[in-house]
Amino acid sequence: MIIKPDDRWRWYFDDEQQKLMLDLANGMIFRSRFPSKMLSATAHQSSPFTVDDAALYYGYDEQIRQIDMPSESRAELALNALIAHRFLKPLMPKSWYFEVSHSSTRPYLAQVVETALKDSNEKVLFLVAEVGEQACLCLLAQPQLALFDRTLTFCDPLKIMNDRLSEYHKQSEPRSFLYEKVI
Repeated sequence: MIIKPDDRWRWYFDDEQQKLMLDLANGMIFRSRFPSKMLSATAHQSSPFTVDDAALYYGYDEQIRQIDMPSESRAELALNALIAHRFLKPLMPKSWYFEVSHSSTRPYLAQVVETALKDSNEKVLFLVAEVGEQACLCLLAQPQLALFDRTLTFCDPLKIMNDRLSEYHKQSEPRSFLYEKVI
């Protein structure tokens, strides 16, 4: 599914589903994954999809292309990141799950970042939805993440201290043992 922002798109809150919706003006409606209690008061008011919204959407989409994922998932992540950026209430950092990174990268908006779990050193992918001085609001950019006290699913938000985040480097294909011996 490839979607292109349009000046006919509109944000509105669906009282029945208690979710923020985006009317894509072509018979399709995108439903936010965030519950009402996580949304700011402005999310409960109808508003147009602005030029700034479109610019953010394209910025997120461009960076997400680094990750191998279907276009439907890419659109879902980009739209949920936009919603998180515009409409989510502030979250407190929950960085105790992750190791301090040894790289001195300053995260930027829409960056795909990785962090390592403290328990297993497993690499985890996130998309930076909002940048702060000390911490970034990130959305999980992989199917799920099992933490010691809960499980996160695709697009779940988590605020993470910047010193836990590092630049994502796409893993190259594993080398073949057959060709390692060739001179």
